[in-house]
Amino acid sequence: MKIVVIGSGTAGSNFALFMRKLDRKAEIIVIGKEPTMQYSPCALPHVISGTIEKPEDVIVFPNEFYERQRIKLMLNTEAKAIDRERKVVITEKGEVPYDKLVLAVGSRAFIPPIKGVENEGVFTLKSLDDVRKIKAYITEKKPKRAVVIGAGLIGLEGAEAFAKLGIEVLVVELMDRLMPTMLDRDMATLVQKEMEKHGVSFRFGVGVSEIIGSPVKAVKIGDEEVEADLVLVATGVRANVDLAKKAGLEVNRGIVVNEHLQTSDPNIYAIGDCAEVVDAATGQRILSQLGTSAVRMAKVAAEHIAGKDVSFRPVFNTAITELFGLEIGTFGMTEERAKKEGVEIVVGKFKGSTKPEYYPGGKPITVKVIFRKSDRKLIGAQIVGGERVWGRIMTLSALAQKGATVEDLVYLETAYAPPISPTIDPITVAAEMALRRFR
Repeated sequence: MKIVVIGSGTAGSNFALFMRKLDRKAEIIVIGKEPTMQYSPCALPHVISGTIEKPEDVIVFPNEFYERQRIKLMLNTEAKAIDRERKVVITEKGEVPYDKLVLAVGSRAFIPPIKGVENEGVFTLKSLDDVRKIKAYITEKKPKRAVVIGAGLIGLEGAEAFAKLGIEVLVVELMDRLMPTMLDRDMATLVQKEMEKHGVSFRFGVGVSEIIGSPVKAVKIGDEEVEADLVLVATGVRANVDLAKKAGLEVNRGIVVNEHLQTSDPNIYAIGDCAEVVDAATGQRILSQLGTSAVRMAKVAAEHIAGKDVSFRPVFNTAITELFGLEIGTFGMTEERAKKEGVEIVVGKFKGSTKPEYYPGGKPITVKVIFRKSDRKLIGAQIVGGERVWGRIMTLSALAQKGATVEDLVYLETAYAPPISPTIDPITVAAEMALRRFR
């Protein structure tokens, strides 16, 4: 069997390795535009701050590792078209035939139509090349004031990186809060206050209309000009669907796939940022542009091609980050999204400590849990705290994936030790608050 993968990022690289483990004889070819295989885009802000020393340090395995697994690499190569009738991928270096084709073409940074967005000193943060350019610019120009456009994960992590380098940072966001698709306003405010303590400023409900100067000298926010000598555009990403669309595959915001990650052509699969899957909270189609989702999709696609009856389950898009030592975990539906989509919910919220009150060193933690009113099931959660958010958001996500109800959380068996956690865990107390509202 000849299996061709288009895309050498997290999804494509992991698929190739999973596939090789399952089929020692298959011919596996990876076509990728970049010169390297998988690296961690989530680590790029930490390269800017200097926490990770060099851009190359975020490359997971060298190209030679894949070649030793008898995975043929066609890097620095762009796939131009797919001929589905002849089952070939057309590249600038010739045609590549396939029996099964996997589209792991990822996403691209969305660049809004702002005047001056192409000027010197304006960057996106999506690739190794981006981070190299930013580091070189900072070294050469020594900027003093940065404007970050967009308060999503990448924008906030970029803002933290600049602040750690001693650069004054202003984050501008069109919505009324930071992380608007992941946090409700009450939880977002906790993060905002912590970032402001570290010198990051925010402007909400307004957009950038112009970037002035090349190199950048100022940014026009609404009608006001603000001095800036570095701009990061972090206004989200868009799935790369052009190749699939041109090939006649079904496409919405992403490439439409079934539960086995097959596209409308059963011999072609789509995985990673480009694939449109199913939302666990609503059953609607959604993008799941997370590294963890990319790896799970890669595994399911490889196993299905190898003949296993496996499915990719609906997603809650569980995510976590850390900003200036504050941990933020989230998944599923927010309160605001529920209102917009007409989903009746019951919310529980609790602010407590990560350790018992009598034990020194406890840090504040706020837990918000969201249940669907009709069946009492957990469909979303947000946690902001000084430590141990990761384990709690993972626990809640796992429970939601198993269809847990409010009663399941209230009577959940949890672990206790004074240096680690209270006898009654904050997630249990938050669930109890919701149960009172149900009653």
